[in-house]
Amino acid sequence: MASLSSHLDEDDFDWEAAVREIDSACESAIPSTTNGEVLTPIPPPIGPSSSVASASGVCPVPGVPLCRARQSTLDRYVNSFAKEKSKVCFQGNVAEAHCVRDDASEAEDGTPSVSIDLEAAKTWIYPVNIPLRDYQFAIVKNALFSNTLVALPTGLGKTLIAAVVMYNYFRWFPEGKIVFAAPSRPLVMQQIEACHNIVGIPQEWTIDMTGQMSPPKRSRFWKAKRVFFVTPQVFEKDIQSGICLVRQLVCLVFDEAHRAMGNYSYCVAVRELMAMPVQLRILALTATPGSKHQTIQKVIDNLCISTLEYRHESDRDVSPYVHSRKLELIEVPMGKDAIGINSLLLQAIQPFVARLRDIVALPQRDFSTLSPSELLNLRDKFRQAPPHNLPTSRHGEIEANFCALITFYHIRKLLSSHGIRPAYEMLQEKLKKGSFSKLVSKIEAFWKAKLLMEQSLSHGAPTPKMVKLLEILVDHFKTKNPNDSRVIIFSNFRGSVRDIMNYLSNIEDMIKATEFIGQSSGKTLKGQTQKVQQAVLEKFRSGGFNVIVATSIGEEGLDIMEVDLVICFDANVSPLRMIQRMGRTGRKNDGRVDILCQSSFT
Repeated sequence: MASLSSHLDEDDFDWEAAVREIDSACESAIPSTTNGEVLTPIPPPIGPSSSVASASGVCPVPGVPLCRARQSTLDRYVNSFAKEKSKVCFQGNVAEAHCVRDDASEAEDGTPSVSIDLEAAKTWIYPVNIPLRDYQFAIVKNALFSNTLVALPTGLGKTLIAAVVMYNYFRWFPEGKIVFAAPSRPLVMQQIEACHNIVGIPQEWTIDMTGQMSPPKRSRFWKAKRVFFVTPQVFEKDIQSGICLVRQLVCLVFDEAHRAMGNYSYCVAVRELMAMPVQLRILALTATPGSKHQTIQKVIDNLCISTLEYRHESDRDVSPYVHSRKLELIEVPMGKDAIGINSLLLQAIQPFVARLRDIVALPQRDFSTLSPSELLNLRDKFRQAPPHNLPTSRHGEIEANFCALITFYHIRKLLSSHGIRPAYEMLQEKLKKGSFSKLVSKIEAFWKAKLLMEQSLSHGAPTPKMVKLLEILVDHFKTKNPNDSRVIIFSNFRGSVRDIMNYLSNIEDMIKATEFIGQSSGKTLKGQTQKVQQAVLEKFRSGGFNVIVATSIGEEGLDIMEVDLVICFDANVSPLRMIQRMGRTGRKNDGRVDILCQSSFT
């Protein structure tokens, strides 16, 4: 459902929460807050390059000129690379590039700005204690002097780029403050480690802050520290409350920048800052900027980006560092019971479809092909423009029919993707709601479907997809040493994570599996604290586990480690999330991705 994205804050997507989301989605629509704009080029702040694209669009801050909103950040300190007159040289453990700079100490509007160390500002530093990659060096060079969105595939070093940019602003502005924001604390801790180990930002100047730290304590740290690793919600709240010393900010880094949509904390924070006379550099990082032109444009607009640095795995400067990745789509036939249950559910759906078609609220096509998200859109259209000949007194009845259909189609989706047990659990949960129970009370096909589910579950036989999963794992560890090889299994639904874990427990001599889930607790699995998550990852790296069964928290950003095999237990996820899953393998060695999909209901 489109509206579910707004609930992705500091935790992973939980399909179990779909039960609750159905109710809220039926009650209200979440309108889009921005309109897509065309990527109209403007003169870039650096010399043109085949690997650098200019980005522009409508300035998100009324009354602020376009170029200033995107590139008024420290311009008076740093001239463009077109005026750079010195060349890069390597000395000792760092590479130094001499830069031409203005010695201004005030912003153009006369607002005092953070003072610059003119001696330090003669050079920018790049670490050579790790192998030099030309694309990373080029991106850093541009990101230092331009508000930049870096779109780089998973595992190709966005963390290094951020660390180097942060370090140079740490050097240039002795009183300046630098912020790294990431959606979860494990991501924050990952960047802290990089800043200490790669570029050596002193630990005494850094602090990580989450919502668990009280505002008064955060206020003291904003005054005492210089480098802040925060979650987006904390950053937003501290700007709005005034405890963040915004006039001293010189560099902001936003990880997982594709989240910068609507009123997500990244967007709110930037809007707040751009409404003030501040001077700062913005660096945004993502492996998946968006699947649509309009989506990428919104991220660019919301974060005041002026330069887009995009690399694909096939690009000449990136391909030497990417290993082959075999992708295999494995079709698993539906079980006999699942086919029978689906047939009965379609019979139960027919009366609701007929009522909505009578008022032209549903299209005249095969109703079995509808999806929950499509039904939500159709319901919203009905709300915005109900038929003129439909009495207002019937609007509640139509809403109830839409809600029933949305529930039915979610149950069918779980049945096809995850099996009978998750579908049955959602059905049981919805029956506790009096409104749904009343709507289906006289539908015989519905109760037959419920009975067939119960009979099937009582037999205890595994689903065909579970059998195929085990077969893949056994075959893999026959050819790969179980002590050395690592596997990740992804599932959207926590109920499936539980079922997979139970099924794999039968062969613990070969497969040592553990779950990796978010913090919120559901009915099927208790959430994992961030401390537990970190412990799971450490044990996975050290060999204590060789299989992780993960929800979407394992997709995004975290340095889980190189794995040999990724298994997608469900195939019906967004293209962006599938890209994130695939990025977990094929980094240092050849990898494989198996996607399990069940044949369509017939």
